[in-house]
Amino acid sequence: MGHHHFGLPLLAACAAAVAAVASAQPPQPAPLPRAAPPAEPTPRATERPDVSDAQLGLEVQARLYQELDVSNLSALVRYGVATLDGMVRTEADRQRAEQLALEIRGVESVVNELSVATPLTVAIAEEAAAIADREDANIETAVSQRLRSDAMLGSRPIQVEADELTNTVTLRGTVTTEDEKERAGQIAVAAFPTGQVRNQLEVRQRL
Repeated sequence: MGHHHFGLPLLAACAAAVAAVASAQPPQPAPLPRAAPPAEPTPRATERPDVSDAQLGLEVQARLYQELDVSNLSALVRYGVATLDGMVRTEADRQRAEQLALEIRGVESVVNELSVATPLTVAIAEEAAAIADREDANIETAVSQRLRSDAMLGSRPIQVEADELTNTVTLRGTVTTEDEKERAGQIAVAAFPTGQVRNQLEVRQRL
């Protein structure tokens, strides 16, 4: 009786089935490339890490007061953005203020909230300044008269400067002793009890 080779055809059929199943499976996706780490931000050329926002604001304010006729100015800087508030006389001054602020190293951009004065607001501001000047003069006169009428200090070269905005009186000049300096301060306080007296008199003894 001849031998029937059932084993080989069966193995061949199984191998073909496995190959067919393997070829039917979807190919595995290739691994995605790893993302590069984020680049470090490039420092801005105008950064001033050693200067605070408050200091930058003071620099902007000083520059605008120096270059323009501006009143009630506020210059606040935060993260390189300067916000300007206050009043200028003309639109040209308003635009100029923005340019001046941008010239300060460390200021990246400007929020310009400055307003342009109208003739009425100019007149009101000038009248207020005139009233303040008159009040300053009145205070200076009152303190000076007290000092000149004093037996100890009447002949001393003492200048009196009043500032109504800061509510202060400043004494400048020379006296011959510390007692005279102290007495001058006391007289000024008595003549100007509602304000502050800055006694900057120098003591120079007579030769």
